[in-house]
Amino acid sequence: MTKEEGLKELCMLAAAWYGNSKQHAVFSAYCKWNGYNKLAEKFSEESEEEWKEANEAMNRLVELGCQPADLAQAIKTIEFEFTDEPKDMLRLDLEGGTDESAIKTMSEMLSAFADDYITQKLIQKWIVDEKEHIDWNRQHRQLIEKVGYDNYLLEML
Repeated sequence: MTKEEGLKELCMLAAAWYGNSKQHAVFSAYCKWNGYNKLAEKFSEESEEEWKEANEAMNRLVELGCQPADLAQAIKTIEFEFTDEPKDMLRLDLEGGTDESAIKTMSEMLSAFADDYITQKLIQKWIVDEKEHIDWNRQHRQLIEKVGYDNYLLEML
């Protein structure tokens, strides 16, 4: 991956994190309203973390010479689905780029920024965060399979 391609990917990550942050904030509010307090708390934390990551990425992009229009263009290309069901939200999270493909892309980005220690450190931190999110998501999807969806929802109260 070239540095220019890495910058485009970083822009897409920032846009995705901004969108995911809004998606998770809405879903957190919905879960809280329905009494799924454990899920509400987790998705609220995810929303805040994604907003922070988006801002870190955007700040770094500006430091590297990118223009706000670059992010605006990236944001226009990403659509976020909203759902009422926790099991569907978990599925959307893994299918919507929050999966191994995101980790693979970030890993490839490391070579594009081989001469940029600051950006590499940010990307490495984001990879760790992404792995933790994937693990949490998989644990909850497995829990649904083991105990059934209704029992899972009772557990999330």
